[in-house]
Amino acid sequence: MNPTASESTLHIPEGINYECTGCGKCCGGWAVPMTEVDYRRISAVEWSEKLAKFKGRSLFRPLSNQEKSDSPYTHAIKPQEDGHCPFLVENLCFIHSQSGAEAKPSICQLFPYCFNETPSGVYATVSFVSMGVIYNSGKALSEQKEFLITKLNEFKKLFPDHHPNWSQLQLIVGEPLAWPDYLAIEDALFDRLRDRGKSIDMRFLEASRYLIDYATARRAQSGQTKTLPAEGVEGNKLKRLDLNLLIALHRVYFPSAPLGKGEGDFSVASFLNQFFLSYLLPLRFKLASNSFAIDELVALPWPENDNDMEDLLFRYFFSRIFAKLYFGAGFGQLSLIAGFHHLIVLLALLKLQARALALSRGAPAVSLVDLVAAIRQLEKRLGETKLGGYAAPLLELLLFSPGRLKRIVAASH
Repeated sequence: MNPTASESTLHIPEGINYECTGCGKCCGGWAVPMTEVDYRRISAVEWSEKLAKFKGRSLFRPLSNQEKSDSPYTHAIKPQEDGHCPFLVENLCFIHSQSGAEAKPSICQLFPYCFNETPSGVYATVSFVSMGVIYNSGKALSEQKEFLITKLNEFKKLFPDHHPNWSQLQLIVGEPLAWPDYLAIEDALFDRLRDRGKSIDMRFLEASRYLIDYATARRAQSGQTKTLPAEGVEGNKLKRLDLNLLIALHRVYFPSAPLGKGEGDFSVASFLNQFFLSYLLPLRFKLASNSFAIDELVALPWPENDNDMEDLLFRYFFSRIFAKLYFGAGFGQLSLIAGFHHLIVLLALLKLQARALALSRGAPAVSLVDLVAAIRQLEKRLGETKLGGYAAPLLELLLFSPGRLKRIVAASH
């Protein structure tokens, strides 16, 4: 793929708004990484002369070899005791207030904007770690094209080698899919997912059924006689394998303790370890200080007809699909069907995690605040996680069954 040709078109999602709300909640939960240029610029300032809280304080640290591998970063800002960046002062960036936006670390200047290069151009989106994105605050992204182009240029400068390989795109393992065909499929998926007359669960299941029907018809047209799995007639009760899969994936995406770089990468070894632990240990979903059986979680009803929660879930998954972050070069070279089914499992996990958070705070019902916290946790982990080794083939095997997806959705409803 010719990078310059692919970058000639910038695609911007409709219905996604963002402008910074100044809440300061994005500036915590991680050590802010810096390039060598960032570090030299920021560390050269005598911050203790500007604010007393910095006196005698070590503000920066070099990254370990593992942390800086495959990244443009060499150093990090040390978080303070509450987990926030020390330069967050009265919910505003102190570096920005003293020296301007261009003085901040490169990643802070770029956040929450994300870009993904494809054969038909660059697709823009925003990270749902940001509270402004979560609440769809401010001006529509579609009205900010010139600004997004400046952010794309910053992204290309920070990640000059970001040229994802879309040449291996597959509908199902062993069945190549042309990019124009994928774009037509995506339009059909969006038609089903935008049907606000149905619950988000039903929309996803209907989109999954469309994909299976599409693959079946394509096989018939090519003369293949091998059939695809049907939903089955076993009912909606979770099987032991389904529950083990959910618990293992929950441990990957909602770890009960912070992970360093690479520690949560989705390798076969790490996943199988979690998967087999699910057979040996009690079948419970863990939080930092609590754990819950699935029956305890689903006993807490999910709010019916809550437009804010439904809208947030739709925008979150629409954004990931629009930006091509769930299959192919966007996520470990998963096939289209396995990648989409992975999204359905993530929907179920979000609902279970939101329930667990509600129970942990003693709430009588799940609310928007629980879903917001769960989405921000998941978004951060997805940004940190890579599919290593044979992890993608393992997910292809475990996530293909439409019957399993139906049971998982029913169990988390």
